[in-house]
Amino acid sequence: MRDAYRRYADERPDLCGILLPGLLPHDACDAASRRPGRVKVLFVAESPPWAAGRREIAEPADCRSPAYPYFWNDRYDAPHRPGAAPLSRGLAENIFRLLELDGGSRRENLDLFAAKGLFLTDTVRCVFRKNRKPAIPADLVRMSARTTLAPEIAALAPEYVVALGNTALAGLRCIEPYASALCGAGTITGLSREAIFAESRLLCLPYPGGRNRRYLDTIESGFAVLRDLAG
Repeated sequence: MRDAYRRYADERPDLCGILLPGLLPHDACDAASRRPGRVKVLFVAESPPWAAGRREIAEPADCRSPAYPYFWNDRYDAPHRPGAAPLSRGLAENIFRLLELDGGSRRENLDLFAAKGLFLTDTVRCVFRKNRKPAIPADLVRMSARTTLAPEIAALAPEYVVALGNTALAGLRCIEPYASALCGAGTITGLSREAIFAESRLLCLPYPGGRNRRYLDTIESGFAVLRDLAG
């Protein structure tokens, strides 16, 4: 995996310092150790965060910092905000809330998440500093989907896949069987979600973050389906 990202980085000197091909938070946080034996639902997100608080991460040790909000970092100390508005926290805490997980810490919620047969991966597994270049290049998404995401989905054999946002949608459009189901699809908010879900067991939802609060009803209804699937 690192070799694939390094080869890509060698061909894109314009991304030097933006794309960090050797920095894979999924591996640094040992996400594989929490992988359930039977994956009922696989969430596909975009890419790992590029910062821990106000500081850019630069090496694997940074991925285990209590300030680094990556989904699988069980040392992350999520700020406690009583009465916080929906989707106002980080990805992990928003997902836990939407799934109605009630652990008292990030670690406890990750345990509950895995116990329900749930797992999460990224479309682009290495760090991409979106503070320096907001949009992840389409060819990077395509390469990552074909060389990393497709083999992972095949190995996990999830019963259902959930695309969280347009980058995940773009990645899944590069690999079968999802490419056929998503043929002609535009943005994730313009899809016929029910038809795609029935045909391919693929649920496409807006990214569950504050910028998508206007789609809260859609996000909440999708997660209600997921709560039923997870039991």
